[in-house]
Amino acid sequence: MKLLFEHVRIAEDRSWKGLYRNLQAIPFEWHFHPEYELTLTLGSHGQRYVGDHIGNYGDDDLVLLGPNLPHTWHSSNATPPSASHGGLRAHEAALQVKGRRKGHQAFVFWFTADWITAVCKTMPELAGLDKALRLARRGVQFDPQTGRKVAAFALQFDQGDPADQLLLLIEVLRTLLDARQLTPLASDRFDAALPDHDDASRLGKVLDLLHGSYLEPVSSAVIAQNAGMSERTLRRFFQRHMGSNIQDYVMGLRLGRAASLLLSSDMPIYRVAEESGFQNLSHFNRQFRRHRGIAPSIFRKRRFEAMPDVA
Repeated sequence: MKLLFEHVRIAEDRSWKGLYRNLQAIPFEWHFHPEYELTLTLGSHGQRYVGDHIGNYGDDDLVLLGPNLPHTWHSSNATPPSASHGGLRAHEAALQVKGRRKGHQAFVFWFTADWITAVCKTMPELAGLDKALRLARRGVQFDPQTGRKVAAFALQFDQGDPADQLLLLIEVLRTLLDARQLTPLASDRFDAALPDHDDASRLGKVLDLLHGSYLEPVSSAVIAQNAGMSERTLRRFFQRHMGSNIQDYVMGLRLGRAASLLLSSDMPIYRVAEESGFQNLSHFNRQFRRHRGIAPSIFRKRRFEAMPDVA
C-alpha cells in the first residue's frame, strides 16, 4: 500500500468539510492531506496508524491530526491492505452498511490551517485550542470522555444549512477545550518549536537538505554552510528548534522510512535497510530495536495484529 494524497475539496460556502463513514470494516488506507482532520470513531476497534505511531483504538476514539501527517485507521475485522484496489476510498462502496444498521462509524471534520489560525486569533474564547493544534503535528488523542461529548453531536453532523454546520463545528471545537487529557501519538521527531521568520528560513534550508539527502552521509560543515552559520551555532540552533541533535534526527528519518516500508511493502528486510540508508543489516536491526523496542521482523509481523502502542 503506497502513501496516497487525499484531495479534500472544501466548498466555497463552507469553512469545513465533513465525511460520515458507516462501513462493515475500516480498510487500511495510508494517506495524507494538507488540512487538519478531527476524526471520531464509534462502534469500532482495531489499529490506528499516525506517522510512526501504531496503537490500538476502540469506541469513542477522538484524534486531531495536523497537516500532511500520514495516517489511517484499520479495524480488526478488515482484510490486509491491497495494492490493487484502485486508489483511496475506491472500494468503500462495497463496504457500506445497508439500511439503518450501525457498523464501524467515523465522523471526520476537515478544516484548513489558515481557517483555524484565523479563528483562534479573532475568537479569543477559542485561543485555548493552540496547545491541541501544536500537538496535532504529531497527532493527538483526546480522552474518552471528550470523545463521548463530541459523539453527542453526531446526530447533527450532516444536517442544516452552511451556517448551522459552522455552529456545529464551533461547538465541537468548544468541547475540545474541556479535554482532560491530550496524548501525542507520533514520536517527538514529528514536533518542532515554532521559529520566527528568519529562523524559519534557515531551519527550512537545514531540513530541506536533511530530508533530501538523509540516505547518504552529509557532513555538518556542508549543512552549516548551506544554512549560513558555523557548525557550533548550527548544533545549538537545531537542538533549540527540533529538540534533538542532527544525528538523532537523521536516524529518525531513516527509521521512519524503514517503518513505512515495513508497513507498506513485503520488501525483504535487508532491502528495507538499504532503502532507508543503512549499509549494514546488523546495524539497522540494532538501531531499530533500540529506538522501537522491537525487531524489524516482529514489527512487520504485528502490523495487523493487536499489539501495545508503539510510538
